[in-house]
Amino acid sequence: MRARANALLWLLGIGVTVAAFVSAVRGVEQNQNMVADLVRVPAGCATTVDVSEAGTFFVYVERKGRVATIEGCDNGARTYESEVSPEVDVEVRDGSGTGGAIDDDDSVSYSTPEGVGESILRVEVTEAGTFVIEVRSSDPSAVVAVGPDVAVERNRLVLIAVAGVLIGLLMMAIALIGTVRRRRRTVNTGPVVTYGTATDEPTLTWAPPRPEDRAPER
Repeated sequence: MRARANALLWLLGIGVTVAAFVSAVRGVEQNQNMVADLVRVPAGCATTVDVSEAGTFFVYVERKGRVATIEGCDNGARTYESEVSPEVDVEVRDGSGTGGAIDDDDSVSYSTPEGVGESILRVEVTEAGTFVIEVRSSDPSAVVAVGPDVAVERNRLVLIAVAGVLIGLLMMAIALIGTVRRRRRTVNTGPVVTYGTATDEPTLTWAPPRPEDRAPER
């Protein structure tokens, strides 16, 4: 019965671990798509961003990525890559011309095939609306990106995957311990013969025969 329970625990642990790895792959793919969907604004340009819902958004300065042609800006579609992040000055204005709740924030970073960047500002949007993002820099190749938190370590699917791997490994460890203990008990179980200390002869225990084992009287 215990052997069957250990086998079942092994199978469950393997299944949970495999499912966790699948979740991790999907989480990384989701993160890459989020980075690709960031709104990119090159230096020397002011562009309009329509925010459909309230929430927290970040302004990132990128070291690697691709920016498309933006209407009204003197730029063309191009890719860019640099060893260090360029110095930029970013202004965020809502429809009333004010900046809203904006704070310095360098807590989020990302590195994917679609882009590499670090956050510099956090913008708290209390209601949907239109925002103007203006970027100024002494480096004409500088590009900033605007969007939600894209840190892969805070992706929900990745967090679920981490928890799943830990649970799966724990289940397999418990199954392994149970299997080892069961095998030790099997090895240690067998006939035991006790020898006397004086003659080294086996010690026999005698008992009178049972009534049903006696020969019938004639």
